[in-house]
Amino acid sequence: NSIDTIVTTGPPHSLHLIGMKLKRINPKLRWVADFRDPWTTIGYQKELKLTKWASAKHAKLEREVLNSADDVIVTSPSTAMEFAGKTTHPIHLITNGYDVEPARNLDGAKRFYVSHIGSLLSERNPKVLWEVLARMTKEVDGFADDFKLTLAGAVSSEVMESITDAGLSSFVDAPGYVSHQQAVNLQRDAAVLLLIEIDSDITKSIIPGKLFEYMAAGRPILGIGPHGADFSNLIAETQTGIFAEYDQSAEIETFLKKCYDDWKEGRPTVAPMGIERYSRRSLTAQLAKILDHGNSS
Repeated sequence: NSIDTIVTTGPPHSLHLIGMKLKRINPKLRWVADFRDPWTTIGYQKELKLTKWASAKHAKLEREVLNSADDVIVTSPSTAMEFAGKTTHPIHLITNGYDVEPARNLDGAKRFYVSHIGSLLSERNPKVLWEVLARMTKEVDGFADDFKLTLAGAVSSEVMESITDAGLSSFVDAPGYVSHQQAVNLQRDAAVLLLIEIDSDITKSIIPGKLFEYMAAGRPILGIGPHGADFSNLIAETQTGIFAEYDQSAEIETFLKKCYDDWKEGRPTVAPMGIERYSRRSLTAQLAKILDHGNSS
């Protein structure tokens, strides 16, 4: 069919092995390897209980792919740096992004919703946040009457237990899984959007896809994660909220109190800057340039 360019996307990274085989069969074929997550350094790799031989095989295949593909695409700066040490072939950073959603009225929420949209599993359990919120219900005038903690999606029993231990169970609204449109509505009704990542070095390169929908919602983001997390820079660059580490309770409390004061006065807490570059239309244009460059060279 006169195909001159292929794109393989992983994980599963076995798809890149298909691309590599096709490239060997037809060296003139242009091959772009798209990594949505790292390979040998992905967070769950150690859970696979690989033998030394199998780990070495993964590393060998990873290097072969990186040095056989004409171009490599990654979704985070940390992965780009990691791969730059393994290949001299071009590496392009194209993050995840957001779809342009129909405008909704961003005013009128009757409660101060602190909302997390998506899975909140045991490894993502910011006890410091629950403690700060519990303290605010006792010490900040009116907060206990206005505050609601919305957790849409799967929530582990360990997380719910920590919330209960903090004395917040009566403030929780956990609707479970919701449709995408409901998720968008919850984001845009929130006074604060929570972005929680596992507190580990191996998760620093993870930029959750929902971050970009959060940006598009125009609501303040409270990100909590490991030191040096890539998504902390995105939040700072776009002025869409703050990032805090798991031990930074003072920073978390100061931000939440400001958000609450702004909500009561009807003031915006954030004024997002430059988020248009993360629209899927803009990101697709970047991909088109990569493909066009190869076809025109």
